[in-house]
Amino acid sequence: MITEISENFYRITLPMPFRLRHVHAYALVEDGQAALFDAGMLMPGAGQKLEADLAGIGLSVADISDIYLTHTHTDHCGLAGWIQEKSSARLHLSDEARQMYDHFQQGEDLIARARLFYARRGLPVRDVEAIVEEIEDLRGRIPRFDVATPLRDRETRRFGSRAFEVIFTPGHAAGHVCFFFRDEGLLLAGDHILPYIAPSLSPTIGDEVFQPLASYLESLAAVEKLPVSTVYPGHGNSFNGVHERIHEIRDHHALKKDMLLKRIGARPQTTFGICEETIRAVADDWEKFMALNETYVYLQQLKQEGVIREGMAGKTVVYSVV
Repeated sequence: MITEISENFYRITLPMPFRLRHVHAYALVEDGQAALFDAGMLMPGAGQKLEADLAGIGLSVADISDIYLTHTHTDHCGLAGWIQEKSSARLHLSDEARQMYDHFQQGEDLIARARLFYARRGLPVRDVEAIVEEIEDLRGRIPRFDVATPLRDRETRRFGSRAFEVIFTPGHAAGHVCFFFRDEGLLLAGDHILPYIAPSLSPTIGDEVFQPLASYLESLAAVEKLPVSTVYPGHGNSFNGVHERIHEIRDHHALKKDMLLKRIGARPQTTFGICEETIRAVADDWEKFMALNETYVYLQQLKQEGVIREGMAGKTVVYSVV
């Protein structure tokens, strides 16, 4: 489905197999060419859906001259390589997003580090291997693409007669950016701010410096200062009232963090032990993966705040209250 959101500016809704069932790309059109903001997911029928929607406004994939990525999660960048095969599209993303992309192309090294990371979180072997399968599936949905230029925080880019600002918003992903069209108050938010759910937060395996929750909350504050009138997210409907939504998301994370803290006692527990009840109640391996990642993110934030301590019990990492 293609919908005009502003003059010569379109939202294209593409399929994805995960819980949200859809992902949005946005096409800015001028002089017979299009800049595409995010590129959907590589899956059967998605490319054909993009072709059909563009045909509805008299264009084709070959007319895409530029691709701007909010981040390199598979549902936002998966079709980028396919589009470049059919066009001369230049691709633009942050250096951090490029590093995340390279990280997922590391094959057996990535899998080995993932096995070690999740085993150290206390997961049983079966659950570790289920997570490895999920990571392998994600890797298979991100084909190779070529990068033309890196995006810089607060820089202004132009496409035709329109200008837009690049706003760095790490948190949901280390290299996440939003695109702000100041003249219209229009924010292409990717997965930074969603209308119905709080965006998921996950660790970057092998990067102990990046703190997803702290970074995400700082990024919310950066967007809060912008004169945004309408948010166009990567999933769900567009919405107004960005300040109210930011307040709701902050409250959500504060509540979840406090609830997790109440589960931690003086006896050291692994990440898996702390969230085992939640994970066992979920049948889907992907949802288990996300629940474990979220628990780890909150534990790292609580450790940074000095209210819990981290230690080792054999080969596993454990946590206890201070």
